[in-house]
Amino acid sequence: MMLETIFTLLTVCFLGRMSPGPDMMLLIHHAGCGGHSEKRGLFCGSPAVYGCVLGVCLGLTFHVSLSVLGLALVLKSNPLIYNILRYAGAVYLIYIGYRCFTDNGGIELESSAECATGAGFMKGFKDGLFCNLLNPKVTLFILSIFMQLIGPDAGLGEKAIYGSVILLEALFGWGLFVLFLNTSVMQRIYCDYVGVINKVTGVILFMLGGLIFFG
Repeated sequence: MMLETIFTLLTVCFLGRMSPGPDMMLLIHHAGCGGHSEKRGLFCGSPAVYGCVLGVCLGLTFHVSLSVLGLALVLKSNPLIYNILRYAGAVYLIYIGYRCFTDNGGIELESSAECATGAGFMKGFKDGLFCNLLNPKVTLFILSIFMQLIGPDAGLGEKAIYGSVILLEALFGWGLFVLFLNTSVMQRIYCDYVGVINKVTGVILFMLGGLIFFG
């Protein structure tokens, strides 16, 4: 029964993650920081995109922990806390969307000290962390998974196992997505269309922020 639940859990999380959203748009934006290079792989490319993955997963850890400990119900039942997080997350998304229009694109960033050092990593980490952390809909999504697939009668240890599965799936899935973004084909596309990609990403982040703010 647990294996069946884990398989269903992985499927739901995969489909939810692959739906275009703030996390995906951030990764696409930060993947362009590495510029075009023939050396591509797990530890190649922009440090910012790896920082972004870790930030997103750390934010997800917070949301999963709320559901494991049963605290997510507090957020669901308290409109004030929910709205504060929702508005803060929406404003942050709009801010990042604005940065997509003002930041330099991938080729220019390749030689900059910020993307070449830990500063780029920390910038991506901060973006990923706050984007995920300030999105209360992630908490509600995880909570719905726990309520529908796991049930309220599951023990703390069982919930912790399922929570770990969600986190490992996110880390592995986003890691594969970054590998795809770091392929030479994708990086050539970045080099040729970096301005367009940044602007499209910015528009999408603006729209997502607006939908969250007014939703």
